[in-house]
Amino acid sequence: MKTMPLPNAFAETLRETLDEWPALQKDIAKATGILASHLSEMKHGRRRCTPEYDLRLSRYFGMEEGFWMRLQLHYEMQRAKRELGKRIETEVQPAA
Repeated sequence: MKTMPLPNAFAETLRETLDEWPALQKDIAKATGILASHLSEMKHGRRRCTPEYDLRLSRYFGMEEGFWMRLQLHYEMQRAKRELGKRIETEVQPAA
C-alpha cells in the first residue's frame, strides 16, 4: 500500500501567500533579503524554513514571529512520526 505524501503546511502557506501578494516574488526576495531561489525552493517544499527566514518573512508580511517556523516544525514532526513512529514505539518504553 502506497503512503500518501504529507501536506507541507509551511510550503503550501508560503506558496499561497506569495502567489496572492500584490508584489512580485523577486521584489519580496529583495525586500526580505532572502534569495529569490531560496523563496522558490521553500514554496515548493525543497528548502526548510530557518529562524532567520521566519523573522524576515514575519516582519515583511506583518505576522507573529514564529508563525512560519511552527508550520515547518509541524510538518517535520508529522514526517518523523510517520517514518519513525512505529520503530520508536517498539524501542522506547515509557518511564512510568
